[in-house]
Amino acid sequence: MELVVGVDYPTLARAIIFSNIYVLLSLGLNLTYITTKIPSFAHGDLATVGAYVSYLTIIFLLQPLGLPASVYLTFPFVALVTGAVAVLTYIAVFRPMIRRGAGITPLMIASFGLHFVMFAAVAIVADYVQNTYGVLSRNVLLAKWEYIWPGTDPLTSALINTSIMVVVITALLYLLLYKTRYGVIMRASIDNLYLAKAAGINVERVFAIAWLLIGAVTGIAGVYMAMFFPMTEELGWLRLAVVFVASVVGGLSNIYGAVLGGYVVGLSLVLGAAYILTPLGVPTEFQLVIPFAFVIVILLFAPQGLAGIISSLVQMVRR
Repeated sequence: MELVVGVDYPTLARAIIFSNIYVLLSLGLNLTYITTKIPSFAHGDLATVGAYVSYLTIIFLLQPLGLPASVYLTFPFVALVTGAVAVLTYIAVFRPMIRRGAGITPLMIASFGLHFVMFAAVAIVADYVQNTYGVLSRNVLLAKWEYIWPGTDPLTSALINTSIMVVVITALLYLLLYKTRYGVIMRASIDNLYLAKAAGINVERVFAIAWLLIGAVTGIAGVYMAMFFPMTEELGWLRLAVVFVASVVGGLSNIYGAVLGGYVVGLSLVLGAAYILTPLGVPTEFQLVIPFAFVIVILLFAPQGLAGIISSLVQMVRR
């Protein structure tokens, strides 16, 4: 089945699905950068935590209680646990360093160290679960617990479900940031930290809530990621470079840049591998060359990313 000349439906569907996943991951990374001004190397590990929370909830809670083994019933637990982990990392690591005036380099090194701590913690939990309960805890795919819409195949259902999730989460973030009092306070804290403090805003509490959102969104993205990639402690770490590219291409300082960058990277990654590298006989292991080439070209002409370009164009039109 071809939707447009030369593009078959399964390939296009996978491209959009991966784009949706990278959008969700990039939303969390952009919020991290907005609040702490660092691209955290531990971001991928939050996604890994979310995947494991979903899996363990199914195995140890839903199935023993006779409830439907659906990843969507695990989302409240995923959001709560990964949100709590994200807040804990902010309170225990990043906030004390920011208070002491740490710059971007020490903060990035700290996030790198945090990655190894979280990586090891997930590995220990996976080993414990497997050795104690005899439950397979690595190389598991969560796709078998995905919701399949009536009359559709698993690929189409995944396309529908990930697309709905991107729309819902993006819309909720927009309503939160631009249509609520808390959103006004958060944007004021981000735009001018010292002025917000002078106005009596508890900036640290505002940022803690932001990190709760970061963890929740990233954890849910991790569940979707584990539907297509084998779930191990390396799940998020191995895809972190692609998430960085998506965020930078779209624009790190804007949550909508995550949406733009996620689709640029996801589509170029899958479609480029299928219709450029494969016909040329280039192994798909080199598929990252395409999105990385995109980021180089875009940043050469627009260091602020795609969101910055669009914002500038909109301002020019208004003038």
